[in-house]
Amino acid sequence: MKSIPMSLLIALLVSSLQATPEMKNVVIYQEDGRYAGWPANNGAWIFEGDEMLVGFTEAPFELRKGHNIGPEGTRTSWLARSKDGGQSWVAYDPEEYVGDFGLLPELKPLVIPIRFDAPLFAMRMVGTAYHGSTDPRGHFFYSYDGGDTWMGPHGFGDLINHPEMQKYGLSEMTPRTDYVVLGRHEALIMMSARIEGEFGTDRLFVLRTTDGGQSFFFMGWVVPPFGPDVVNPEATVPLFDDPSLNPHPSQARAVMPQSFLMADGTVVTAMRRRYKNEDLGLNRNWVDAYASRDRGRTWSFMATIGDAGTGNGNPPALSPTADGRLCAVFGDRAKGRILVTYSSDQGKTWSEPFVLRDDFGSEDMETNDLGYPRLLLRSDGKMVALYYYSTHENHHGIFATIWDPEEH
Repeated sequence: MKSIPMSLLIALLVSSLQATPEMKNVVIYQEDGRYAGWPANNGAWIFEGDEMLVGFTEAPFELRKGHNIGPEGTRTSWLARSKDGGQSWVAYDPEEYVGDFGLLPELKPLVIPIRFDAPLFAMRMVGTAYHGSTDPRGHFFYSYDGGDTWMGPHGFGDLINHPEMQKYGLSEMTPRTDYVVLGRHEALIMMSARIEGEFGTDRLFVLRTTDGGQSFFFMGWVVPPFGPDVVNPEATVPLFDDPSLNPHPSQARAVMPQSFLMADGTVVTAMRRRYKNEDLGLNRNWVDAYASRDRGRTWSFMATIGDAGTGNGNPPALSPTADGRLCAVFGDRAKGRILVTYSSDQGKTWSEPFVLRDDFGSEDMETNDLGYPRLLLRSDGKMVALYYYSTHENHHGIFATIWDPEEH
């Protein structure tokens, strides 16, 4: 019997030490005959004591083409709460919350400035073009008690008629919940807008408020619509082997960011990208990182975080880790997986993705209904990814995966 070379033994030992870390999967909400989805559209928050809150859309299950969900009018905005760091959850339909005032609600004046730095502050942003909301103006709710009660709906002023919106023909606000607190009454609000009824035309921009949400002003584009004033129109996104097919960054959809303020004042945002050219039969979905060093006024591309698969792709979730890295989680709809990747240089470069979950299963075995994660950091350094998913045992629900990123 031949002996095994020492170099091979060392390689096998190193390989075993680099195995995927232990993951704990938790069911947040799942009911037979019901459908739950899209945490990224609804938001997630963490408070002192590792108390967590995540939003999702709840509706009847209907086997149909695309999403197996009941039609508009049957969909409600729910919350689920954990008081033990994501180990167990209670889901419920909150009162006086998103959707309870109609799809196009009467917006209330904001008389008292919002205290963004309140310990149990939470803000939920609403727009159009996603499940359970149809308000082209955009609006928001906020809470001072960790989401037990909500105030709103409040508006973003006359944003829909802003010159930058009119310049590009953008008349539908499509924000998800993403904001960066800068001070007691000061925050950046990450927004997106699209051409009315034209899916995939969303582009990202930033609002700023310095008076607690009583007024907002346009800071600048993260990714502007493509036009003659776009800087360096020759710059392209390297998507295809044939360089002539590669689009300019502003020709690709940019929507659904999650952003963080780093210790040095840099704001890093991860976003969902898509480029589709039906005439040429082209379709790509990916996740990008951008950064601003002047508090949201100007932005620069950092790196591509990962490939979000075919179809319609998937948005990212983003969070710092306890050891100072950035962590991003996103879904791969083509293969039915939830992926995680890390950056040790504030988003300039990213690791190859690790698999958080790959046991997708459903009635029709479609792998397009998954992901849309949010990501929270516990006080013990463990990460909690919140997403919608489906397995053979638990169909069409909201799930969490808990793991220690130091094992990656």
